[in-house]
Amino acid sequence: MKFTHKYRAPRLNLAGYKKALDAAMREVLAQGLMAWLEAVVAEVPIWSGASRATFVKIASKIDASVPIGGIPAPMDRTAMGMAASTGEMVTDAESGLYVFKYGTDLPWLVWNEFHNANIDPDPTLFSKLKRPGPYDFQVKGAAAFLHNTSHVSLPAVAPHIKSVRVR
Repeated sequence: MKFTHKYRAPRLNLAGYKKALDAAMREVLAQGLMAWLEAVVAEVPIWSGASRATFVKIASKIDASVPIGGIPAPMDRTAMGMAASTGEMVTDAESGLYVFKYGTDLPWLVWNEFHNANIDPDPTLFSKLKRPGPYDFQVKGAAAFLHNTSHVSLPAVAPHIKSVRVR
């Protein structure tokens, strides 16, 4: 009696899995950024539009909008806020780096992030604030990002495994 067997071995489609992982990580980063934006924008009041406008560049990376108008102000300073900010997303599948970067050097936003300007006024402050700081938007944004992304898991490997015949 003769028994024959054709052995099959698993083979991982690594390129396919990396593509799925990249897509999943980009989606998670975008969702986390949206949660971050919602949290930080809620903490920064509208007056001249400058402070809120600092978030426009980073919001544009996920096609989100930042509410800036709606409250009459003595002057529109949205262009000043946009000029005083940076925003980018880094998505590099090769290195596994998926981050967003926001920065601003808008003086009164930076001051109000850490101080109650009505008690400890910025030397350039020109009026009393209805919603003085500290805003703590960085801490609240980070908490929202982490809360929103804490459930993340890697894509399933099984769809990327094939059974191949071994000779």
